Amino acid sequence: MKKLMKIMPALTLAAVAFMATSCGGDSGIKSAWNPSATEKPADLKATVTWWNNYAQPDATMSEADARAKSTYTEYFFAKDVITEFNKLYPNITVNQVYKGGYGDIQTAVNTAINSGDTPSIATCYGDHVAGYIKAGAALDVSGCFDDKYIGFGKTVNASGVIVDDSTTTKADFNQNYLANEGKQYSDGLYYSMPYSKSAETMAINQTVFDKVGAGLAGNPSFVYNKPTVPVYVPPVALASKEKYEVPTNWSELIAIARKMKSDFPETFANNVDSDGLFTAVPICWDSAENMYISFSNMLGIPYTANGATVADQVLFNNADAKKMVAQIKKWNNEGLFATQNQLYFSNKAKGYHQYSSTMVTNGKCFVAFSSTAGATYFADGNSFLATLNETPTADASIYSGTKTTAKSKVISQGPSLSFFKKSNEEEQKASWIWYKFLTGTENTAKLGVAKSYFPVRVSSYSTSTVQKLTSASGTVTADSSYADKKNAYTGDVYKLDEIYAKDNRYISTPVFDLSSACRTAVGNLMKTVLDDKTATTDEQINALVETAFTDAYKAVVTQ
Repeated sequence: MKKLMKIMPALTLAAVAFMATSCGGDSGIKSAWNPSATEKPADLKATVTWWNNYAQPDATMSEADARAKSTYTEYFFAKDVITEFNKLYPNITVNQVYKGGYGDIQTAVNTAINSGDTPSIATCYGDHVAGYIKAGAALDVSGCFDDKYIGFGKTVNASGVIVDDSTTTKADFNQNYLANEGKQYSDGLYYSMPYSKSAETMAINQTVFDKVGAGLAGNPSFVYNKPTVPVYVPPVALASKEKYEVPTNWSELIAIARKMKSDFPETFANNVDSDGLFTAVPICWDSAENMYISFSNMLGIPYTANGATVADQVLFNNADAKKMVAQIKKWNNEGLFATQNQLYFSNKAKGYHQYSSTMVTNGKCFVAFSSTAGATYFADGNSFLATLNETPTADASIYSGTKTTAKSKVISQGPSLSFFKKSNEEEQKASWIWYKFLTGTENTAKLGVAKSYFPVRVSSYSTSTVQKLTSASGTVTADSSYADKKNAYTGDVYKLDEIYAKDNRYISTPVFDLSSACRTAVGNLMKTVLDDKTATTDEQINALVETAFTDAYKAVVTQ
């Protein structure tokens, strides 16, 4: 990717000319719609091409069979929305094109920028958009927000007449998502817009937490209906086992993890395999990168920033960050904590590690920090009760053990949709109109329910679709059905979104040329430190951490 970025300023003259004509040389749409007396937005003719990660069924598969497979849920969601969209805008053709995963889409866009054949919109992360901006291909759509014809809160009726639309107003948009989308770019413009959002949750085995005294924490008779995943093995508690309270900070959580190891000795005995990987561990955080960034934010430790020079942007190589990682290493050495990279291989040949959610449903992990979009995975084990909770805070208490009342911060996750300059201005306008319709009240609610994503609109939470799930939150037991647990757990994370949004607890990191490299670097340094089995003393740990940070920093700044 970096090599491509260095090539981009030397785009062919034809490509440069193509981009310069898109909006009179400007980065965005200044006047989104300027119709004549007889024109209507519904008359606008254009083709919108959307590159996304929605797998499409093979042509030989019947639609009925394809719709029954979760693999194609998002594709058919978009297909159905396009059908409804064309009832209002019959002259706008929307083509969704599957390009693979997020990284594949980024690669395809970078290639298309060089050839001058970008899509209208593409599913993206902010780090990807930084490269599109540098190449001059990204389109700022903020000029559309308040446009009196096609802005937020405007649509057309069946006759093509412009009318007010309460399902797409700017005020109804999740303001945290909207604000964070713009402020992540150094100029504060909107080259991308929020789409399918998620965060992180602390998923716990509530049956283990509630267990008092000796015996099994769960039901041993449950038979799992997917033979590729082991069944839940209820951990056996000692008579001294007491109830655990849900922790609000990491010092409390670590104290509980120590009790877990002593309360469930059979589970955590011989819990490291021949590869040095955990077969059981009290706490797991799936993403080492997310843990690093979240801890840095809550501890007030510099990570990255928008700045004029590399030195102003890449800030993670500092003393406080090293102290933080050394502390995490000590927890790992105690066998209290791991990231997914330290879990046993689910497929050693391919280097795949087991998921923390699978460890929980196997009875081998009791606390998992995972994406809210994966909430339903914890419903797989019907022999225990899971709960999806706010993540605990990390502050000075992780060093001192002092109780804190601070609130945690969580990374705002999930893809956005990026917009591209086109020589056909109607295509740019049509892309915005399509985005607005796609993220209306009902549509964002449907997508959220289908995949446990957070709706980007406040009004979506009042729809019957979402209300069914939020009302199910907290209503299930260990013996509830998979379907009931799936609904309840999705309801749990929807309530978390309301809490996180209300308290402004979402983290959005700056994006720039090296921001993606920074994220990769801190993830690699965490893996390097946690994978090392030789560093056990403070001196050894500090030396290991120092070297890991030096290497990570060099990996970023020498690109």
